[in-house]
Amino acid sequence: MIPIRRGMRRPVRRSAGIPARTAGDPPTPPGTPLRPTGSRSRTGETVPVEDAPSIPVVRNDAHDRVVTEVLAARHFRHLSPDLVARVTTIEAPKVRRHNEAVARVKRKLHQIANAYTPALHAPRDAADALRSAAGDEDALRTLAISLMYGHASTAERLPVHDLITPRLREAIHGTSGSDGPINPGERVDAETPARILDLACGLNPLMIPWLGLPRTCRYDAYDADSRLVSIVQAFLEAWGQAGSATVRDIGGQDTTETADVVLLLKAVPCLEQVRVGTSRRILETLNANRVIVTYPVQSLGGNDRGMRATYRQAFDNLVAGLPWHVAELRLPDELGYLLTRKAPPAPVSQ
Repeated sequence: MIPIRRGMRRPVRRSAGIPARTAGDPPTPPGTPLRPTGSRSRTGETVPVEDAPSIPVVRNDAHDRVVTEVLAARHFRHLSPDLVARVTTIEAPKVRRHNEAVARVKRKLHQIANAYTPALHAPRDAADALRSAAGDEDALRTLAISLMYGHASTAERLPVHDLITPRLREAIHGTSGSDGPINPGERVDAETPARILDLACGLNPLMIPWLGLPRTCRYDAYDADSRLVSIVQAFLEAWGQAGSATVRDIGGQDTTETADVVLLLKAVPCLEQVRVGTSRRILETLNANRVIVTYPVQSLGGNDRGMRATYRQAFDNLVAGLPWHVAELRLPDELGYLLTRKAPPAPVSQ
């Protein structure tokens, strides 16, 4: 088992902590209202954003001032401009004034992104350390464990790392996710994927050394936080894994790429917090053979609030009527599901 580092505490939920306006931002009249934005339907009519299947960002001066001010703030400049624009499109019309819109957008972005990274420090130094360790697998494994404490989702897996990675490994390779032991370093050859998409990846890709993947398996990771993306990209390069890490707001555009496996690890609650129905739209548009979906079973503060039962019901609603066979994964401290397409597309060629 991997112990918690000395002095390391589980990340806790903090208040929104909205920073003040950045000096140099263009002044905005205090009485400027935010006009609700809409999207164009296929018939050319304007429909409310809450009724649209996706959220195309409709620009206007008020919207752009909010986006500019949020991205200029120190605590939010690392986030995808597309995510900030999409959250602004959804949240700004709910209030009347500019300063209220900025505060509301920052609060939402904190809830879905920044609240998970209070322990993330010096991402540039982390990326440099990974590149310096290139070719040394033992050093990279040690660095990966240390860095995974920087994101709440991976940090809370570390106490059960030796139990959860074999189960995820089996699910990725299309086996059962059973209780059977897998020896360290043993490669699972059955249905080894040629391409994996990790959506809203956080620092999940740092688990690659324990997943039995050949270096030729392309691992493409997407996240809205550029700091996390820089660490993941450096790790992929240092480990010699095919693939890349890219800044992307996965909730704002369909993922049409073809993959053998798609990972949505603890991502669904955050996607739904921005806009209900986003996760179902993603599952409807994915072109993949298997999807692994997991949920947290406790809050960032470590409290059990009946989340397992709540998310179990939410998942049942999410996949109802979709063309997937569903099997529950036996994961410690995490609710997990393996979705297998009923009529799988052709396998991805290497």
